[in-house]
Amino acid sequence: MVMTPEYAEMLRSLTPVALGCIAMIYSNIHSIGIMNKPRYSLKDFKHPYKPWTDEHSDERSFRGFKASQNQIEWLVYSIPIFLFSSLFAPAFPSILGLNTGLIAQWLLFANSLLYAKANVDYIKGYIKSSDERMPGFILRTRTVRVFLYTSLAAIACFLAKLAGFL
Repeated sequence: MVMTPEYAEMLRSLTPVALGCIAMIYSNIHSIGIMNKPRYSLKDFKHPYKPWTDEHSDERSFRGFKASQNQIEWLVYSIPIFLFSSLFAPAFPSILGLNTGLIAQWLLFANSLLYAKANVDYIKGYIKSSDERMPGFILRTRTVRVFLYTSLAAIACFLAKLAGFL
């Protein structure tokens, strides 16, 4: 396969996007292992998991299960918002010769790493107690807000460029 300069540029532009998606998805996969630890420590645990039965009614296992389901729900919303913010970030105007779009893409990647850390902190905390889930939950919520606000700003810049304002 011959890599054209255009294709190489597209891949360079998508590198922080791809790495961020991988980090966010991997945090969910890693959390499945964390969720399973209390469950497999049960004396007579057998698949499938049935939290409504006496054999599987362990509080830590159930909180881990709920946290894992919550992570899946959040990921479904977070990935598209992250993608839109990253894909439209190149529309940010240059300031003092700085390519703010490229800088924004790498900052969004850093934010995706924070999301991944918060996601893991959330499940670890929730397994311990409902209250201990809050630091991870709050940090994850803040990272998603960064994705959301950045995507809105980047799309606005894109539309302004299309209209000839930037």
